Amino acid sequence: MGVRLVILDLDRTLWDHHNVTELQPPFRRVDAETVEDATGIRVRLRPGAREALGALRERGVLISVASWNEPAPVFAILDAFELTAFFTCPQVEPHPYKERTVAALLAELAARGTAVAPEEVLFIDDRELHLRRVRAAVGPIQTLQAGVEITDLREVLNLVGA
Repeated sequence: MGVRLVILDLDRTLWDHHNVTELQPPFRRVDAETVEDATGIRVRLRPGAREALGALRERGVLISVASWNEPAPVFAILDAFELTAFFTCPQVEPHPYKERTVAALLAELAARGTAVAPEEVLFIDDRELHLRRVRAAVGPIQTLQAGVEITDLREVLNLVGA
């Protein structure tokens, strides 16, 4: 069974910042790969992020988010990067229990008529703890640790069928 859904963490996975909840709006786009908060702190997309999102979409793969953050800054930053439209049912919640977030995402997709089996999911996070907890709670999903198993998000394309 191929990958039909890629779920991304955000902090230290889609972008380089460790916790965007602590940033101050408004956010301003500096260039295609960088946004800046009101105090001048910059958030940069990880290498290959924009290209990977575009290629996944072209291949018909669903893309979503499972993030431990306050929703408001996350969505403001995604808007500033002009990436919001790439994500289906993004789950951004202010708690560390990604297993709950991923389970809620799969339930929401099923309720919308787009059921995805755990075997069809690839979850990418920078923390092994979250990957392990999601596999234990949700089932046999595929996982990758950002910064360890992959350093460029375009590497995900090798795991996702054409």
